[in-house]
Amino acid sequence: MTQIMNFAKLLAVLVFLAAPAWADPTPAAPAATPAPATMPVGSTAAAPAMVLPDRVLGKADAPVTVEEFVSLTCSHCAEFYNETLPVLEKNYVDTGKVKFILRDFPLDGTGLKAAAIARCMPPDSFYPFVKILYKNQMAWAVDANAEKTITQYARLGGLTEDKAKACLADTRLQDAIITERTAGGEKYDIEATPTFVINNGAEIIKGAMPAEKFAATFDRLLAEKH
Repeated sequence: MTQIMNFAKLLAVLVFLAAPAWADPTPAAPAATPAPATMPVGSTAAAPAMVLPDRVLGKADAPVTVEEFVSLTCSHCAEFYNETLPVLEKNYVDTGKVKFILRDFPLDGTGLKAAAIARCMPPDSFYPFVKILYKNQMAWAVDANAEKTITQYARLGGLTEDKAKACLADTRLQDAIITERTAGGEKYDIEATPTFVINNGAEIIKGAMPAEKFAATFDRLLAEKH
């Protein structure tokens, strides 16, 4: 808990020092699928696919589950995280009613790299790191040195520079992220971010809708369970 609190304090200082004025980034082209990892010499079998563990915000037994398909370079996703999610956390997540599971849906190469670094963060630091990326999105998302800036943020969360570099070069990890993006897109016909799939598709909310839209949906689903 102390480590998490220290991370939060460091990130708060970073936000104060580096947070830029808000502006929407220019939409980027879809990310190219990374090349497959190189197989060892003499190997005849493909390396097993990496399965991404769920990163959950909220209690595991919450009756409402929201799969959030987001890209870390998506300005509308940042809008949701910066303005709407804090309200939903207070009223639904912290009270044990709703949990969020982040599903990576990178829109470009920079978003893919950022997702890879986030996946390398300790589980307890995952959502704090994602939140700081969204809070400071315009400081890195359209920067030519985006990887350097993302790595600096990660170091504040306890990820060493060597580990960050290894994550950026890990093609199996990036393949797993692309696989999750493709699977989610096909299963739920996702065409844009953010998209929120609630209780395995019982409800789907597209776009950075206001907190009231989510609240009405959550309240209805919770009432149906009683």
